[in-house]
Amino acid sequence: MSAVTDSTIVVRAPDVPVPDALSELKTITVDLQSVKPELKTKLTFPKRIVVAGPDLLLAGVLARLMAAERLDVEIGFLPGDGSRAAAVYRPGDPLHGTPRAVPLIRDDLGAVLVGQAKITGPDGGALTGETFVDSTRLFSGRARGLLIEATGAEPGVRARVKAPLRRRWLSGRAAQTGAVELVVTRDGRADPAVLTRATFYRHTSDWILIT
Repeated sequence: MSAVTDSTIVVRAPDVPVPDALSELKTITVDLQSVKPELKTKLTFPKRIVVAGPDLLLAGVLARLMAAERLDVEIGFLPGDGSRAAAVYRPGDPLHGTPRAVPLIRDDLGAVLVGQAKITGPDGGALTGETFVDSTRLFSGRARGLLIEATGAEPGVRARVKAPLRRRWLSGRAAQTGAVELVVTRDGRADPAVLTRATFYRHTSDWILIT
């Protein structure tokens, strides 16, 4: 095995096939219903990790690396169908690609965002509150909801009101929302908690993507 493959592991979702080129690598399978505890137990910190699966698995791996202060680990990504992160980061060959630093977007609960987050009222209802992107107010009052996305480049995050005809995005380092009640869906998975605020912002350190 080469120096790269000898220090690389694959983290995959169940039922996601591993390409033949990666078949000899150590592989960890993670239950998508319990990503955080499984990664805390199973994940080691080699030179490179190849994530094969949906956006929420990539986000979970990055959150674990962030918590362990191991964002020096290089990440290859083999996205699943419908991946928003694939459009943002455009991953390359996980074994022979070039590592580059990209902004890491996290929230105030320690979760990582790699694709898109939605913020609504409970049960998908309207949102009553306000949102600022950096120091610019995006909305105040009542809205159908918000969309927040990682951009993969400076300044790191963008947000807009969820509305059929309103497509204005605001970009910045942080998007802060305060509301009477809100629910956050990150990378396709809804958080069951009802909150009064949510902040997505660029972390102090970038992560390393193989492109």
